[in-house]
Amino acid sequence: MTLFRTAYGNTRSENGWRMCTRAACERILVPGADNQYLAAMIVRSGPSEVVLRAWAIWYHRNVERLDLYKVGVGDDWGWSERNDVANSNHLSGTALDFNAVQYPWGQRTMPTARKQRVREGLNLFEDTIFWGADWSRADEMHYQLNGGTAYGDGASEKLTAFARRLEAGHLGLLAGTTVPPVLPKPVARPTLRRGDRGGDVTYLQGLLNRMFSAYSKLAVDGDFGPATESVVREVQRRSGLAVDGIVGPDTWRAAGVR
Repeated sequence: MTLFRTAYGNTRSENGWRMCTRAACERILVPGADNQYLAAMIVRSGPSEVVLRAWAIWYHRNVERLDLYKVGVGDDWGWSERNDVANSNHLSGTALDFNAVQYPWGQRTMPTARKQRVREGLNLFEDTIFWGADWSRADEMHYQLNGGTAYGDGASEKLTAFARRLEAGHLGLLAGTTVPPVLPKPVARPTLRRGDRGGDVTYLQGLLNRMFSAYSKLAVDGDFGPATESVVREVQRRSGLAVDGIVGPDTWRAAGVR
């Protein structure tokens, strides 16, 4: 399974994220008050999915309703295989368009009061989201992960920490989600290998599931067994590292830990 790609000669999109395939993504669902899903968009898996899903929910609750989603219909968009903009963040699965028909590219049509609500939300999301209305050619439908949210092939420490807070109940958007235990961050993560047990392995398993959810479905049990080693080897293979199943400094970095 290939997660990364080159699109229009670019390995990274405008915000610094690796261009990715559909296999690196998952579908986010925005629930309505009637418990029906009102919008569904495809975005990059991991902390990026958590933050973009939370943003879509906040926007729907506080700015305006997102359109009812139907297969093959609708104007709420996420990841795309192709794009008219060669370094578009849609190509890396890190951008969303909301109610696109209402907000044509290059025009400013959003009412002032609605814009103010969007600004309030951007402040709440602590500079993790950038709004396309701030480009010289306005794109009021467009929201993306901001510069500085990517690190290596995955998420930065800042974005990962914010995603954990959202999952733990921050802003009241993702109630009911399950979060692996978050341990105090040591100065350096220990080297881990098959046979190890304990809190550091628990942290690693939860991290792998969030960062590489397309192929990491580990039980977060603190036991570094053959399943955990298999995922570690796959991360190493895809990251161009020595494939030894041992989690040292380079493998921790590939998983998004500095």
